[in-house]
Amino acid sequence: MKTIPAPAMAETPSMHCMEIQGGSGSVDNYFSRPGLDIWLSSHSQARNQAGGNDLYLVSSCASGRITRTLLADICSYGSDFTKTASDLRELMKKNINSIRQSRFVRQLGYQLENDSQRGCFATMVLSTYFAPTRKLTLCNAGHALPLLFSATSHEWSLLRQTSNELSLKEPTHGVVGRDEYQEFETELDIGDLVLSYSSAFSECRDGDSRTIGCEGILSRVRQLDPHQPTQLAAALIDGIRREQSENLASEDGTIMLCQVTPNRVTWIDNVLAPFRYLTKVSDKTQIRQRN
Repeated sequence: MKTIPAPAMAETPSMHCMEIQGGSGSVDNYFSRPGLDIWLSSHSQARNQAGGNDLYLVSSCASGRITRTLLADICSYGSDFTKTASDLRELMKKNINSIRQSRFVRQLGYQLENDSQRGCFATMVLSTYFAPTRKLTLCNAGHALPLLFSATSHEWSLLRQTSNELSLKEPTHGVVGRDEYQEFETELDIGDLVLSYSSAFSECRDGDSRTIGCEGILSRVRQLDPHQPTQLAAALIDGIRREQSENLASEDGTIMLCQVTPNRVTWIDNVLAPFRYLTKVSDKTQIRQRN
């Protein structure tokens, strides 16, 4: 069995079954769920500028088997951002116990279309991890491509649909065009890492003022130590900022790093799951409204 390094965060916020955590604004958090550790690092820089805000959400189902994450770049500020973020959080809450995320994706599509009518646009990456099978279902709607580290091959790669993965369906109503949309399933191994990041990172520039893009993020992550996940986000952020002073200076920058672990659902969570299902979801989302 592969050994997983223990988290070394100064403060570890507790996360329970039937709970949603996340929001917007600067934060450095660590969450441990059955089969999955999550490191979240978000640094807010934007103030009263045209652009967008990051929204990050993590949810856990009634038993803890299903962990869902959402990372979105929302092109809106103030009350418009707050409304869109609240609507997406409500959809997260409604689907907290659904293993399949297809209904959630359809609802997101309609929500994005409604938001676009009032001038609010968003890209996002939604993932659902089912611990018993170590299966990851990922929907990428126009967002920067996540990265995957394979503990078996010890290699980083862009996480996108390949011929060996199951394509779930065509783009749904209200979601971005086919060339910007991917939804597929893939099975992970213990020790694998999945890194999602906001588009502000891929839009940064290197020392020659060239946009680094997703391939540039990949090459930079390959130079970092995958066995130190607690330090990976900070190392990536610091390195990119050193390349150009403007990098991440005027936009939100968020990194969400997940690692597959051998941890299982406890017997008490199995027993209490039906009772939790009947209770109200605990929502600890904090959304900052910028004026």
